Amino acid sequence: KLKNGKEVIIRHFKEEDMDMLVNFFQALPLKQRMYLRIDVMKKQNILRRYGNIDHERMYPVIALDNNKIIAEGTIFRFEFGWKRKLGEIRVVVAEDYQRLGLGSILTRELFLYAVTTDLLKVQAEIMETQKAALAAFKRIGFKQEAALKNHVTDINDNRRDLIIMTLDIEDMWRVMDDFVQDRFYVT
Repeated sequence: KLKNGKEVIIRHFKEEDMDMLVNFFQALPLKQRMYLRIDVMKKQNILRRYGNIDHERMYPVIALDNNKIIAEGTIFRFEFGWKRKLGEIRVVVAEDYQRLGLGSILTRELFLYAVTTDLLKVQAEIMETQKAALAAFKRIGFKQEAALKNHVTDINDNRRDLIIMTLDIEDMWRVMDDFVQDRFYVT
């Protein structure tokens, strides 16, 4: 249920959702597409990323309203090497559904998935101009780890600072353990 009372469906992305996903991404206004890592106006880029999903590498979820995708979120994993225990969260919400808590809901869903895996930390990379996204990740418990000056270039060739935010799963479990110990165990 969104902040405005509207109920939407959140579920795992399936291959048969591909046409809806292409429509979702291609309907985004330029001001949202400028933050994406791939050119979604080229269908083959979307097909390359979301076709033949390897669930060991990515876990995508979608939000639907009247059988139309209104948001998409994915946690990406590295399959090998020094980042293999790190998941990266990316969330995109259609303009008409922003500021209704949908981005936070999707992020929580992805984080709940992450705690069922062997991931130790989840990360989000956000341009400094994405104030709503920064605030949403902070509310969930993510902390800023770094601000890389002029590190990324948007599709209008403007250089932007990249903010890296993380949430350590082991730290979260310790906080929850301490909370449970303090509340439910009397010595």
